Amino acid sequence: MTLTRTLLVAAAFSLAALCLGACASAPKKPAAPSRAAQAVNPLELYPLKADATTDKIALAPHEAGLSPAQTEAVKQLAVRRVKTSGGVITLSLPHGAADPAVAARTADFVQALLAVEGAPAQRSTYESTDPKAPLLVSFDYEKAEIAKCGKDWGDLSKTSDNLDYDNFGCAVTANMAAQIANPNDLVRPRIEDAPDAERRMTVLDKYRAGKVTAADEPQAKGAGEIAHVGQ
Repeated sequence: MTLTRTLLVAAAFSLAALCLGACASAPKKPAAPSRAAQAVNPLELYPLKADATTDKIALAPHEAGLSPAQTEAVKQLAVRRVKTSGGVITLSLPHGAADPAVAARTADFVQALLAVEGAPAQRSTYESTDPKAPLLVSFDYEKAEIAKCGKDWGDLSKTSDNLDYDNFGCAVTANMAAQIANPNDLVRPRIEDAPDAERRMTVLDKYRAGKVTAADEPQAKGAGEIAHVGQ
């Protein structure tokens, strides 16, 4: 009886050891690489980017001209184009509408108004069989992409690999994207302004005469009085 019990206990221990060995040898599923591990350097985690965006309004054709609301909408579109450094405004006329002449006449009014606002415009067409199809007025511009921060933090206690956190630099990039004046600067460099030849000759003449070439800095009003306070 005792021998049988001893054999059963030994068999139980052997079975448990086999199970533990199988669990230990089972391959672990590799963890997905973090955002920081995939980046070549920390600056690639959240780079500044700009996306092409379209600003568009739709105007119902009117043979008599533009309504006050439509006139204001066109003017505001021209203002937004200047603020965003947008491209040429496109007037898209519906092709196949019931009365294309009315749509063309509305486009004439819009183009004349844009000319007064100093906005260049071009024409195009789009297919439509709707007799009430609108005139589409639009322009393309670049819009800075604001990163969505706080989504992926990863394991902040894992420092053995000495990599940056997945959210590293996101807030800085998001703030820069929200404050950038002209997102076109992220896509292409600005055209250099023409040099001031008159100012250049003035500086050269002063240099040759041994004079100070820097421009006189105007003194702020009240600066002299403030400098003597407490004397």
